[in-house]
Amino acid sequence: MTETRDRRAAFSDVIERELRTGEFVFPTSMQAAVMIRRALESDAGMSAVSKAISLEPVLSVKLLRMANSAFYNPSGTSVTDVLRALMRVGVNNARTLAFAVIGDQLATAAEFAPVIRLAEQLWRHSLDVASLSFAICVQLENATPDTAMLAGMVHDIGQFYLLSRAHDYPELLEEQSELAEFILCWDKQVGQAVLRSLGTPDVIVDALDNQDVCTGVWPPQKLSDIIFLANSAAGTPNPFSTVSLEDQLEMRRAAFKEVDPEIMNRLLDEARVKRAAALAMLAG
Repeated sequence: MTETRDRRAAFSDVIERELRTGEFVFPTSMQAAVMIRRALESDAGMSAVSKAISLEPVLSVKLLRMANSAFYNPSGTSVTDVLRALMRVGVNNARTLAFAVIGDQLATAAEFAPVIRLAEQLWRHSLDVASLSFAICVQLENATPDTAMLAGMVHDIGQFYLLSRAHDYPELLEEQSELAEFILCWDKQVGQAVLRSLGTPDVIVDALDNQDVCTGVWPPQKLSDIIFLANSAAGTPNPFSTVSLEDQLEMRRAAFKEVDPEIMNRLLDEARVKRAAALAMLAG
């Protein structure tokens, strides 16, 4: 028991220090990074490149930060989707940014090795939530599906970050329940700090700060509601979730109780198509 407290305390000290300094290093999906590099190096159109970038959370939010900087946005008109950000900064600048992200990732990719199974499941869960968020958003008027998709991709970014640091504490990795408890304890605080350090648009940061509650109104009026609904309907469970399968299904029924079954089935079908397309891009 004492050893458990000691290793958790040591890990907590490191996280607290990084939160204070804002110095985050966040390795993400290597497959996505390679796919983005290929898209940027090819003659793919702007839309195809933006779709590739959208699959890489860190690059997406950094591209948005660049596009909304004073240099690229002198008028103060912010963009919240990848395609418009790419059109504003240009493919060449996006390529430079992508190489910087990929370089950092290559330097730290081994950090996920001890937890690769958990990282892959968390990645697939994020892809499910992103696909469902997009599918829900396209049904709404005056909505921005790409913004919803990005929010879905990064909604568990704090868990990814904590996983990437867990390799320094091999004893903690021996007990998955202990690791899960630790990650869930720090998830929200770390996630918000990482999002802000990456310059993620406030509309996404604020929505993810409230993603655990839902107004229950259909169609959803807020991005946080969209993320909640997508999370409840995700086919791949979050590996750190403490909710049983039975409770998950009940939560899904409650979240979508105001939705016509035909609309619900169409949403799920569209999300599966979106997810399959994303996975095909990653495998290409």
